[in-house]
Amino acid sequence: MNCGRRVFLPVALVCVLLLGAQTATAAPNPGHEKMKAVQQMKGGPAGAGMVRHNFRLLGHHDLGLSETNGDVWVHRGFAYVGSWAVPCTGRGVKIVDVSDVREPELVGTLGAREGTSAEDMVARRVSTPFFSGDLMGVGIQRCGDDPALDSEMFGLELWDVSDPRAPVKLSEFPVATGFGGVHELDLFQRRGRVFALLAHPFGEWFDPAGHGDFMIVEVTNPRMPVMRADWGAGEHGFSPGPFWGQGSFAAMFGHSARASKNGKRAYVSYWDLGVLTFDIRDPSDPKLLSRTTYEPWEDGDAHSMTPYRAGGRTFILQNDEDLDATTPAIIRYGRNGVGIGPESPGGVPLWLVPGHAVRAAVVMADEQGCSPADYPAGTAGKIAVVATPFPFFDPPGTTPDPLCAMADQEAAAEAAGARAVVHDFISVNTSPQWFDFGSVGIPVLFTDHETAAGMVEAGRAVLRARRASWGYLRVYDAKTGEQVARWFNARNVRRLPAPEGTWTIHNTEVMGKRSYSSWYSNGIVALDLTPLERARPGDPRKVGQFVPPAAVGDIPFTGMWGVFVRRDKVVFGSDMGTGLWIVKPIRRAAP
Repeated sequence: MNCGRRVFLPVALVCVLLLGAQTATAAPNPGHEKMKAVQQMKGGPAGAGMVRHNFRLLGHHDLGLSETNGDVWVHRGFAYVGSWAVPCTGRGVKIVDVSDVREPELVGTLGAREGTSAEDMVARRVSTPFFSGDLMGVGIQRCGDDPALDSEMFGLELWDVSDPRAPVKLSEFPVATGFGGVHELDLFQRRGRVFALLAHPFGEWFDPAGHGDFMIVEVTNPRMPVMRADWGAGEHGFSPGPFWGQGSFAAMFGHSARASKNGKRAYVSYWDLGVLTFDIRDPSDPKLLSRTTYEPWEDGDAHSMTPYRAGGRTFILQNDEDLDATTPAIIRYGRNGVGIGPESPGGVPLWLVPGHAVRAAVVMADEQGCSPADYPAGTAGKIAVVATPFPFFDPPGTTPDPLCAMADQEAAAEAAGARAVVHDFISVNTSPQWFDFGSVGIPVLFTDHETAAGMVEAGRAVLRARRASWGYLRVYDAKTGEQVARWFNARNVRRLPAPEGTWTIHNTEVMGKRSYSSWYSNGIVALDLTPLERARPGDPRKVGQFVPPAAVGDIPFTGMWGVFVRRDKVVFGSDMGTGLWIVKPIRRAAP
């Protein structure tokens, strides 16, 4: 990246804070405005009350209400709850004694470090010649803006939690310089060796170390971790740049990593590239076996997964954290011309336009459409196409520089009377998408140069919205990567505009024939997975839901981030604003 050029994208904010939650009432921004979005989040489906459909509430702890909570892990009578980047308190992982689920007790923290978040953690009982006990891995990421952090390292911390009331730090394994770190991870032991699977978003593109976003680190001796292998989408020819993909936040980056039960497979959630399945029997040489895929007009956003075995097949339960309720639109022009157009959060969603479509003549702006004078007479009521070069990740000299910000183009098109504006997104290594925006009262789309040129040549076009949708659960055949089922019927998932809240899925865990998903403002959703046992798998069915009450105090929102199912069938949920919730699925929601 050439940092000397004017870049309208707050790259550091995207890379550090790209994963979190957002409101429906704020601009549907999938990563660039997380700070603002978090401050505006509120309530559950009804705005305030508790929902307990086939769940019994056992216990709750607010964890001090001092920061936003991250994921939850439960191990040997203790719950561990992470801390997110907003606000950046550096508190680390909260440790809660849950031996009495009705009276959980906060007993301490670990991984506290100024200027960092500790969102994800995993604890396992391991035994090697170097260490025997309860080993925890914690993902440390930068969240502070102190310039002194620019030279610091962030990554994996390893802790001895054999005595959770007195945890002992064993080592650090840095993976990032100046930004980022380990976002999600897993630990597993296979025979006498222990490994950590790490996801470092955008590390391949922005970290000077140059390793891939997915890493396999041996922690058999947790005091001396050693990298065994790494893998990156760019290195292996899947992506020419960091923001190559599909939808309104087009990117391919390692977001999450999870091991199979036997430790022979690694499942790596790689955003728009899907969930990748690797053979890791040789940890120093991971081999890509398959990946899940999307239709070209879908948003992508593979966040995490859970494997599920049924009917002699292994399924991937994939969580798509799609924070933009709009779906890339269809662009039709000429006799048979068809293109795809992701929308900007600053414009009017096509889904809310009468008939969900704009049909109009097409005009092309002069220069780059930075001023109303650049638009031809008679632009009023027409679709304006504007040339939008984006050279910031391209080889020098291949793409011209922009003359103004995208927001300036959109404002000029609206001032000229355009009914909609379509960016002719010109780039070699970046997919058509927004990187800055201003609020305008017309639809704003981005498309490739071929589609834009076809629209101008045809002189007329139709911009048609697809059904709006936040992220939901997809089910894939693990062997083929083919999608075989889905479930998107949680409240407000396919609604635009939606009430205040965040309506995308986040994580899913399985016990027996039931799955339990943390679904932000929909709380915890229980699904019956037995339809997957059919010769032709059917869609899961909802059998229960728990939604905590709306938060009060300094963090005015609720959103279920993490979920963990213990062997005794007790479910633990980490709510971003209100803390740790302990519930028991009953009746049809029980495993």
